[in-house]
Amino acid sequence: MDALTRSRRAHAFGPLTALLSALLLIAASLALAAPSSADTMPPDPTNPASPPTVGATALPTVQIDGVAWAQTVVGDTVYVAGKFGTARPAGSPAGANTTPRSNLLAYNITTGALISTFNVPLNAQALTIAASPDGTRVYVGGDFTTAGGASYYRIVAISTATGQPISSFRPVMESEVRAIAVTNTAVYAGGTFSSVNGVARGYLARLDPSNGALVQSWAASADAVVDAMAVSPDGARVYAGGRFKNVNGSAHYGLAMLTGSTGSILPFPANSVVRDAGTQAGITSLKATSDRVYGSGYVFGSGGNLEGSFAADGVTGALIWLEDCHGDTYSVAPVGDALYVAGHPHDCRNVGGFPETNPRTFHHTIAFSKARTGTLTNDGNTAYANFRGQPSPTLLNWFPNYATGTYTGQGQAAWSLAGDSRYLVVGGEFPVVNGTAQYGLTRFAFDSVVRSTTGPNNNTALTPNATSGTAGQATVNWTATYDQDNVSLRYALARDGDTAHPISTVTRTSTFWSRSAMSFTDSGLAGGSAHTYTLTVTDPDGNSITRTGNSVTIAGGGTNQPPTASFTVGANGLAVAVDGSASRDPDGSIASWAWNFGDGGTASGVTAGHTYATAGTYTVSLVVTDNRGATATTTRSVTVTAASGTTLAKDGFERTVSNGWGTAETGGAWTGAGTGSSYAVASGTGRIIDPAGSTKTQTLTGVSTSRSDVTVTFTTDLAATGGGIFVSAIPRQVGSVTYDGRVLLTSSGAVQIQLLANGAALQAVTVSGLTYAPGQQLALRVEAVGSSPTTLRARVWSATQAEPTGWQVTATDSTAGLQSAGSPGLRAYLSAAATSTPVTVRFDNFLVSAVP
Repeated sequence: MDALTRSRRAHAFGPLTALLSALLLIAASLALAAPSSADTMPPDPTNPASPPTVGATALPTVQIDGVAWAQTVVGDTVYVAGKFGTARPAGSPAGANTTPRSNLLAYNITTGALISTFNVPLNAQALTIAASPDGTRVYVGGDFTTAGGASYYRIVAISTATGQPISSFRPVMESEVRAIAVTNTAVYAGGTFSSVNGVARGYLARLDPSNGALVQSWAASADAVVDAMAVSPDGARVYAGGRFKNVNGSAHYGLAMLTGSTGSILPFPANSVVRDAGTQAGITSLKATSDRVYGSGYVFGSGGNLEGSFAADGVTGALIWLEDCHGDTYSVAPVGDALYVAGHPHDCRNVGGFPETNPRTFHHTIAFSKARTGTLTNDGNTAYANFRGQPSPTLLNWFPNYATGTYTGQGQAAWSLAGDSRYLVVGGEFPVVNGTAQYGLTRFAFDSVVRSTTGPNNNTALTPNATSGTAGQATVNWTATYDQDNVSLRYALARDGDTAHPISTVTRTSTFWSRSAMSFTDSGLAGGSAHTYTLTVTDPDGNSITRTGNSVTIAGGGTNQPPTASFTVGANGLAVAVDGSASRDPDGSIASWAWNFGDGGTASGVTAGHTYATAGTYTVSLVVTDNRGATATTTRSVTVTAASGTTLAKDGFERTVSNGWGTAETGGAWTGAGTGSSYAVASGTGRIIDPAGSTKTQTLTGVSTSRSDVTVTFTTDLAATGGGIFVSAIPRQVGSVTYDGRVLLTSSGAVQIQLLANGAALQAVTVSGLTYAPGQQLALRVEAVGSSPTTLRARVWSATQAEPTGWQVTATDSTAGLQSAGSPGLRAYLSAAATSTPVTVRFDNFLVSAVP
């Protein structure tokens, strides 16, 4: 019923090709769809209606210059069959860095890189590919008559061990092979052929894998083209799909189940509901599992009724469920507890999904629960079959975004799917995935393999809008957003930029076609005061976006209520860290924090650090001022002690330097790696400004020791995104080789402590009970003592709490080049996948002592 057709089908249509070309309407408008139920991290992963899906983040993959019709996965290798002439690496534009690959290639599923040792050129397109269950062979079918320069008539078996055709398997197929299904002892083929090895056959055949001989005792015969085949894992049943109306002389309407031994017909009740046959309809794909067979269909005119996918019992053939999202479906892949489908669905209302738009928007790959969860409705469109009341699955929350291709002239994007327990692979003719150039092939992974970096959609309606019509109150309104692979999003609303302490946090589910209005009323504000509100939306993978709205003046007036000053303080040797974020203002906000450390030292800001010159007990005071000028003061005593070892280096960063760090109080000049603009000293902190994918290091090259004890406090201005923020204290650097005590701040807020030798991890532990938010001060202590081996140990804690007594990670190491005295330093690295960038890391209270 849709004027978009499967172009590889046209090779067997004859006169129908001209008809389809005349009727072809290409109307592909790109949009992102949104969740109906499950996602990469569903709220209840045990619910069969909401299983975890792969993420919507497209991973870099080798590209082609044509179309990928079919794929299969064997171990870590993806074999791709299609019509193309070259391959090129991910990121390379068309025509650059190309490698000849004629209609067949292989790539590594874990890296996406082309496997250079596999190259079997075909002289015409390949349409289908299947692997033997033991993984020793892949069988390829299509239009070709040579493979690797030798004669192979439209089907070839290739050894996965050698990457070369198996010369003993050389059947002669009279014309096109469009479908292959295999066991270790049988090869079943379907297509347009009318003879095999000179023996008449009606579009179906069984071949002997040892020598390519036709198994004449398997005598199944169809009356029209076979486009899809599958075989049950035990080999007892063979499933055939296509445009035929009859198999073995009885009516089956595009879908038949046969015995694996003789080809005799078995009952398949599902084909009394799913009826796609003739010149304008057919079954396009079939995949069999231990208990089910999944399939898909198309309709373009008359003779069929299903454009979606279905699941049937693999033994009885009874229908389990179907989905009739309008839009032809070309490929299915059962992966995990979901069924992924490829095509051009544009209206999924009947299964509780996205509606039709004008002009149409196509969602080229979507996913459904394997579980039957409900029944279909009917949208009233009489141009389509009415499946009301039939059992249905749940449309899942997985919606990557593709640009349609032009190679086949069919206005399509994805044509084929395959996968395993780790990845889903997609092939077709798309030139772009999620806005990034990536032609023809791409990969998606489960979170257990690669965490999704696809975050909430940053639409304009998300910006919070604040109004004040009631004295002392502000009402903040916004519209919920959506996410391509997470159904449930957390909305945190903060006042006046204090994102570390949101005034409201709520979780809401949404879809792109149904995004609810959201609001929050902020009370107890001073009349006449002005406020802004910042909304941060975070998905379960830790990806977040932030939008800041307008400034609002609060209605009403009255006497300003004074603020309350409160702070915490932590000591580490002679250094202290203070945090005044617990201070509050009942009818406004805190505008400033002023610190006095009792020895003449001062600082400002919600957090600060200070290093005393001598041990003793000092009185620390904090004065806070609210947004209307009222103040409050509080004090606390703190006792600091001198380090047990000799001080080798110390820096409280009580100076102002741009384009570098200048000279430490003790230890000489800092030496920075990289551009000077990445470093600065201001407001009592040494700063590293770190863009995504960048490592920045400062070292005291004038200090040399093999028995160092390094402590430092640090904080960041932004939350971690992507792969996280890495902050290191370096107890020993010899040349360019270092020992690192490194802290990983993750996008979920978890904190991990690591020990590294020359970049190689020696030990890594997630710190129980410690979470991180921007502006929070953490203290890090690292020791490196001795040589051959060197003893390493480290711990991290909240700087305003007492230092733990035990080390969280310990290791010994004898890495060459590090078994001598070296220099101390500090380092920051921001993940290349980070979306909030650059991150500024602020260091304070740096102390290096010699371990006695």
